[in-house]
Amino acid sequence: MQMILASLLTDDTFVDSFLDQARLQLRRSYEICTRKLQDMVIPFVPAKAGLFIYVDFSSLLPTPDFEGERRFATLVQDVARVVMAPGESMRDGKAGMFRISYACVSNEVLEIAFERLNFLVGKVRKFDWDDLSSDYWGDVMKFADSSYFLSNPNQTSF
Repeated sequence: MQMILASLLTDDTFVDSFLDQARLQLRRSYEICTRKLQDMVIPFVPAKAGLFIYVDFSSLLPTPDFEGERRFATLVQDVARVVMAPGESMRDGKAGMFRISYACVSNEVLEIAFERLNFLVGKVRKFDWDDLSSDYWGDVMKFADSSYFLSNPNQTSF
């Protein structure tokens, strides 16, 4: 196995091609994320490099603290079935900052995840947190139960 790996890594043509393809896929994934976030009017920190984008959901929190961040993260995970890393876990001082990793999923999964997220964000903006009930989340679950995810059970989040 080590000899095969060593052979691959010394093949400049293969390595150059692999890295070019990886860069192209990362660029496409990043562009999907930024386009969708701009469409939702959600601020983010533009990336210069990396595998994730840092997003500011603070305006959507039920309360402007880390408890509100935890409630929002739980809502996104339970209702839209999208997993994002909360800023509190990265010791960010501002509640509502989340890291969205986009490197290890297909563009199709990113598109579906952002459609779910967009729908959920619209509901949160439309209704007061105290008025939200499970009755409002049925439409989001239609995205979560889409035929793509039923036929590809290993792709459940981004």
